[in-house]
Amino acid sequence: MKLSKLFERSDYKILQGSLDREITGISLNTKQVADGNLFICIKGARFDSHSCLQEIADQGAAAIVVERPLAQCGPLDADVTVIQTASTRIAEAQIEAAWYGHPADQLTTIGITGSKGKTTTTHMLAGILRCAGRKVGVIGTNGAEIGDEIHELANTTPSADEVQMYLREMVDKGMDTAVIECSSQGLKQYRVGGFQFDCGIFMNISEGDHIGPNEHPDFADYLRCKGLLIKNSKQGFVNQDDPRTAEMLQDIDTPVINFGRTPKADYYIKDTRKTFQNGMPGHTFTVGGRLEDTFYVNLPGEFNVDNALAAIAAADYLKVPVQAMKDGLAHLSIKGRFDLVYKSDDLTVCVDFAHNGLSTRNHLEAVREYHPKRIVCVFGADGNRSKDRRYEMGEASGRLADFSIITAGHNRWETFDAIADDILVGMHKTDGRYIVIPDRKKAIRYAIEHRQPGDFITILGLGHESYQEENGVKYPYSDIETVKELTRELIPEKKD
Repeated sequence: MKLSKLFERSDYKILQGSLDREITGISLNTKQVADGNLFICIKGARFDSHSCLQEIADQGAAAIVVERPLAQCGPLDADVTVIQTASTRIAEAQIEAAWYGHPADQLTTIGITGSKGKTTTTHMLAGILRCAGRKVGVIGTNGAEIGDEIHELANTTPSADEVQMYLREMVDKGMDTAVIECSSQGLKQYRVGGFQFDCGIFMNISEGDHIGPNEHPDFADYLRCKGLLIKNSKQGFVNQDDPRTAEMLQDIDTPVINFGRTPKADYYIKDTRKTFQNGMPGHTFTVGGRLEDTFYVNLPGEFNVDNALAAIAAADYLKVPVQAMKDGLAHLSIKGRFDLVYKSDDLTVCVDFAHNGLSTRNHLEAVREYHPKRIVCVFGADGNRSKDRRYEMGEASGRLADFSIITAGHNRWETFDAIADDILVGMHKTDGRYIVIPDRKKAIRYAIEHRQPGDFITILGLGHESYQEENGVKYPYSDIETVKELTRELIPEKKD
């Protein structure tokens, strides 16, 4: 592809060379440069590739993108084109979009962000749209779902290259809509740049979450990054009830539609009641405002009514028939989100992705809607993440579960003992009973082996994920498969 084609929607300045040259591929890794590549320099937390332009050129790069004048970069005497942009991260997204032929132009694109609920809302909206006859692809925590294929992702919002690649695949396979989970880190690094969303949905934001040296330096940066989705959307949808919404929107001129719990909102919850269908808890609720009707969502937890309302607001804007909304919400099944992996008259075992204090509290309160005799909560907290998550998860489980089993999550570069000590800070604020079992599979085995009639065992933190990370290595592991294996081994089959 011609270099000029890759920059057709970008602002740039040519520092040397010409755009009239052929490009064989795009690279960001100094160890993976091929002849004829366009190399994009990124200043990372540990390494800045601006410092080694000559090395990049010597490996065969035809062009290099920088965000500083050449005098501020490493020495370069090779015959390569050098292009300066204000931000190489923004440029990367625009270049990747051009490389894949701007696939978002051929799709209705919907982005969803929030500290809580974005995965569930993503699948709610995708389900509603599919019931309306749309062909929908999804990119998010549960992978890139395109037709019958699911591609596993390392991050909720993958790299700009992957986002554009999967959007291209959606177009090539006849999809007409893409629903994308947008993490704050994904927004901060412009992984979903290079196109404007048709709809951007802001669910909520939690103080203390995602704040730390490996994520956001402070809450102001976290809030600003959430707002980038609305800023980069043709139409915004925002949760009126979140106390930070007005602050987030201060410098954003995108038109917005509000949803919430009061009649001031464009779409609001008039009433809600817990409902059991086929022995399973859910919620029946009535919506008022721009749309007036009654819906049923087949998930427990009052928070799922709020998630459903956001999906309804966006679906109504997209002119989806009400019956499709009802059908989509009534038949939800989301892997790793309140996933009832095992259920019998005496025992229920659930897997959920809850991995901080608020989601743990919400989840355990929802479990009570099943009226279990005892809640046993198996959970771990992640390393190299905000310690507040650990304190709050420990306190939530101590207060709301009847028995807690503290185990490993993704330790990453921290020790399990250090993480567990932080969890216990929160646990010791309660009189909750607990045990510590570092090995996650052994912790689940203990819960099942020591089960009592009427137990609801819930396993939190990893959800759908198929690995555990320790010391930078991802080892194959699945809570879902572990539960299936152990229930087969430890629970005798009933014979007629």
